[in-house]
Amino acid sequence: MERLKRPQEFSHVYNEGKPHFGRFIVVSILPTNHKVSRVGFAVSKKLGNAVVRNTIKRRLRAIVRELSPDIDCGFDFIIGAKRSCANASFQELHRDVYRSLQGSGLLTGIIRGKDDA
Repeated sequence: MERLKRPQEFSHVYNEGKPHFGRFIVVSILPTNHKVSRVGFAVSKKLGNAVVRNTIKRRLRAIVRELSPDIDCGFDFIIGAKRSCANASFQELHRDVYRSLQGSGLLTGIIRGKDDA
C-alpha cells in the first residue's frame, strides 16, 4: 500500500472518483491501472487543533494498515474525516471504515477475527 502525497493526486481522485459515505468518514475511490493501491488521508482544520487532527490520522492509518491485505490492487482512494469523527472511539471508526470500504467494493475478503466489524 502506497500513499497519495501530491495535491494533484488528491484533486484527481476527488474530481474523477466516486464517493462513498459512512457515519464518520467519506471515501473517494478511483480505479487506476497501477499494480498497488494508494491511499490518502484528509482531515480538515475544522475538526480541531493539531493534536486532534493527528490523532484522527494515526487512527485511520492504523485501520488501513490492518485492512491492507484485503484491499484490492489498482485503486487510489482518499479517506476524509467528517466532523463527527473527532468524537468517535477507535472501534466505531474501525467499523465505519470497514463498512465503507466493503460497500464500495474495495475489500476482497472477510477480515480474520473481526466478526462484529
